[in-house]
Amino acid sequence: MNKIIAVHLHNDRNGNTMVFRQSLETLTEKGLDVHLITNRTGDTPGFLSGIPGVQYHYINYLERGNKWRVFFSFLLAQMVIFRRVWGLLEPEAKVYINTLLPFGAAWAGRLKKAPITYHIHETAIDFPKLRAFLLNTARSTATQVVFGSRYLQAKFSFPKAEKHIVHSCLPQSFVQEAVLHANHGSRKTVLMIAPLEKESGLPELLELANQMSSTKFELVIDASQKEIDAYFRNYFIPDNLMVYGTQLNLHPFYQRAAVVLNLSNTEHYQDTFDFNILQAMSYGRPVIVPLAGGANELVAHGWNGYRISGNYIDKVRKHVEQLLSNKPLYADMSCAAQLVAFQFKPEFFKQQVEDLFADGTYFTPRKKEQLAEVLLYPAALQEYINNARN
Repeated sequence: MNKIIAVHLHNDRNGNTMVFRQSLETLTEKGLDVHLITNRTGDTPGFLSGIPGVQYHYINYLERGNKWRVFFSFLLAQMVIFRRVWGLLEPEAKVYINTLLPFGAAWAGRLKKAPITYHIHETAIDFPKLRAFLLNTARSTATQVVFGSRYLQAKFSFPKAEKHIVHSCLPQSFVQEAVLHANHGSRKTVLMIAPLEKESGLPELLELANQMSSTKFELVIDASQKEIDAYFRNYFIPDNLMVYGTQLNLHPFYQRAAVVLNLSNTEHYQDTFDFNILQAMSYGRPVIVPLAGGANELVAHGWNGYRISGNYIDKVRKHVEQLLSNKPLYADMSCAAQLVAFQFKPEFFKQQVEDLFADGTYFTPRKKEQLAEVLLYPAALQEYINNARN
């Protein structure tokens, strides 16, 4: 039985963690011996908790305190990860690393000459020198690299590694729930789901809610209520904005939403393939995303949503008001959003992940042909629209 040592530093409820769970589920379904190294969670279980068939190896890692305290905690976690991977590695075992962060796993695999697969969804890291170090580590140790978007693959060079694009997909259970309840609820709110960071567009959302005082807004943040209260201590939260902490079930929020936003700063989050935007589109919700990065690969401007920088609040407000008031336009964009979301199918994702860890089957021509449909998404449509206008 092939052994996979999977490593993810922070077992949270972010999109890249959910995608990694789907990868591990696929590998266990194929009968592989999967060992997962990740941190313990608090009261709210992360997406990596309770995966059938996975053997867990926990580390103690918490992102608390000032940046330097977090940084030293991060370095200590790498030492523990190195020792765990070193102890688990055996002949023919493979290392599977999610995001750039667990570099200790890469060096342990490199020293034992094990195949190393990186799954990269984003590269936004607060310390520029640390980011450069992590990228150099990945470039020097990776046997193959999986990118979550076309944008990421085009942005980074990995001359020594096999390179693949594996687009995220929605779990079949989520798709079924979305299809059943897409037309339920009042659909009167404007929704944003974001991490607890300034660069994720939180100040911009507050300003937008202030400008649109008659419209209901909902904000879901992947953090505890205590952390949220501390962050917003010096902000004024308007009465029309409801702020929620980490949620185990996002379906009610999508059911209530009319429009879903991503107002993140593209300098910080431009390479992220936004999983929440894909979820919103499966409900038929038009979306507004930044001009650059992986999130806009899901959107053709004016067809299933809009590409607008979160800095241009007036433009965002104009298009939100247009969607809320123009029913024919909304209906057209809603259908287009669902059409795009349903192209990101679980069977394509599973086949690609299986190929990554099956010896000698790295995306053969036959399988590339089978997977061609997943590449027909709005980024290509946007190029066609732009060329037609010229």
